[in-house]
Amino acid sequence: MLGVGFSGFYIGGMGGGLAGAVAGFVWGAGIGYGLGSIITNKQATKRVVVYWGLTLALIGTFFGLVIGAPPEPSLAKEIVAGALGAAVGALLGSLIGIIHLWSLRRKTQVPPLGPVA
Repeated sequence: MLGVGFSGFYIGGMGGGLAGAVAGFVWGAGIGYGLGSIITNKQATKRVVVYWGLTLALIGTFFGLVIGAPPEPSLAKEIVAGALGAAVGALLGSLIGIIHLWSLRRKTQVPPLGPVA
């Protein structure tokens, strides 16, 4: 979490000074927390879908700004690009989360191998 948070601190600081560095740190820490929660969660709960959706929404914001950057940047155009990236990330993340939840539920339903007493 801290590693991704400090990466966000660096990225935000390069573009937005101190306020950008703080926002970048919170953004990166949110991504790190989400990824850590996804990796360590072994239980089949609906939280997995939420973690995937929110984490990829945060990542999608970055890629929305990078890929959808208008040739003539303005605040309104950048907000739209970031929001579209977040929406696409949230949708893809939710879909991946549903698939992950389905696979976790299948693992818990498999009967153990071995002799039956």
